[in-house]
Amino acid sequence: MRIIFGAMLAVGLVSGGASVGLAQDGRAGPAEVVSKVRKAVALFAEQGAAGLEVIRDNTSEFTWKDTYIFVVDCDADKVMANPAFPARVGGDIKQHTDYNGKRYGLELCETAKRPGGGWVEYVWPRPRGGKPSRKISYVMSVDGLPYQLGAGIYDDTVTFEELDRLISGAQ
Repeated sequence: MRIIFGAMLAVGLVSGGASVGLAQDGRAGPAEVVSKVRKAVALFAEQGAAGLEVIRDNTSEFTWKDTYIFVVDCDADKVMANPAFPARVGGDIKQHTDYNGKRYGLELCETAKRPGGGWVEYVWPRPRGGKPSRKISYVMSVDGLPYQLGAGIYDDTVTFEELDRLISGAQ
């Protein structure tokens, strides 16, 4: 499966002539996000809580293009790392609302705890400014640790069906 997953990440899923795996114009694509989240989960599996310092560093490989890895501890209801919005660290994730008032933190926690994780949609500003727009984050838990990790794409057109095909083929 790793070879197939790697090929999908390199090429992207193609649906209706548009690539779901690759983004353009310096934006992160869904396949990149899945790959980076899974790489960050592996980092935490290896280093434990020391991985937080790596993620908090906004110059690390886990902050790229127009996105970043964030870390929450849903059991403690805390944001543990958010390199693009560091003021959010320590906040109660389950109380967080998006720009439309949706309590997306609850959904992030529920989705991350599913086997293989999943996608959550909410309205959020891009790092380094910009108006709030549709963000879809891929989230998953770290086995044996209290952390849930995620990263998102800003895309108004991709469907959940396309995104779900991307992660179901990668497991």
